[in-house]
Amino acid sequence: MKKILLIFVLFGQLIFAQQVGFLSVKTIEKLNGNGFYHPVFSPTSDFLIVTNMNFEGLKMISLKTNEVKTITEEKGAGYGVRISDDGNSVLFRKTELIKNLKYSSLHLLTLNNNSQKQLISRTRDNFTSSFSANKPYFVKGVKLNRKSVPQSELKPVIQIEDRKMILYKGSNRTKLTPNGENASYIWPSVSPDQTKIVYTVASKGTWVCDINGSNVRSLGKLSAPKWLNNNTIIGMDDKDNNKEVISSTIVAVSSDGTMRQTLTNEFEVKAMYPTASVDGKKIAFCTDNGDLYLLNIENK
Repeated sequence: MKKILLIFVLFGQLIFAQQVGFLSVKTIEKLNGNGFYHPVFSPTSDFLIVTNMNFEGLKMISLKTNEVKTITEEKGAGYGVRISDDGNSVLFRKTELIKNLKYSSLHLLTLNNNSQKQLISRTRDNFTSSFSANKPYFVKGVKLNRKSVPQSELKPVIQIEDRKMILYKGSNRTKLTPNGENASYIWPSVSPDQTKIVYTVASKGTWVCDINGSNVRSLGKLSAPKWLNNNTIIGMDDKDNNKEVISSTIVAVSSDGTMRQTLTNEFEVKAMYPTASVDGKKIAFCTDNGDLYLLNIENK
């Protein structure tokens, strides 16, 4: 384990719709020149899981002790990371290139004893994983594998198949195309209360709809959207020159599209890929050079 430097500064106020809170900032700097990217909060909010620029390997950053621990060095591990409710188990994928074809496998890592179990062997099928409390389940191809998880405890899972959103809810598999069959859908996720979906249509913008695909609302440009709470979504407003990102800010938008606020105007960095804690009181994001920022929101 290694220590990282934390810098804490007071930063003014933050407004989300009708709520006002105070915002403080922690900067988690790169360690030995190695950056941290694509953060994911543990449901217990006491650590972050991060990867490198190429989604290779996973590191755990303790928000209590400021320690960094490598938990895997597998290629592709940074894609679609999931953490159990108790913070003790992590689902990650391993990517391999065989005869110029990409294969992936799904692995369950238990942190308290550092044990691993392979749940999906090497495959070219698409798969998406999740936890029900502390029990893993996954969709592989077009089949839901829930093993020991009762159907009544399953959370909805959305997987992109042939550029369309496919919702797996209980025993039902439903194709959702709220913006039409010809649209290309990316970055879908279900709201914490499981009533809404946020998603992006390639080259068109980001939208919110009800869990059944109805009541579509535009949020404008918002890349890599994530739920902050049931009524607010965070994402990035990024611009590029077809070669690299030239600017990026973190934005909060209400799920009905009536409120939009830039959160990182005061930061002279390219703020990217935000994620929120389960309680909605923290936001983490990375920069293009691998620094991490942790925003603490104290809602009134």
